Amino acid sequence: MADDTNQPLTVEEAKARLRAVAAEATPAAWVRDNPWDAVAIAFSAGLLAGLDEQTRRPMAAALSQFLAQLLASTSRSGCSDP
Repeated sequence: MADDTNQPLTVEEAKARLRAVAAEATPAAWVRDNPWDAVAIAFSAGLLAGLDEQTRRPMAAALSQFLAQLLASTSRSGCSDP
């Protein structure tokens, strides 16, 4: 951030910043920012729901690992301002 200074925030400024960040850290905000990823996740979840249990468990484990990596990379790339 270009406007960052090395001075610490006051308690009220820190609370305000935390509230602003928390307001945007919702599933709805993520879906709004990543609509195609949300469609892919919903589609994959629907496919998983229709599988038998023996097939579902390994597929769900693989999908959850992939999604964790995707969300981590999305959150890292979203942290920096252009």
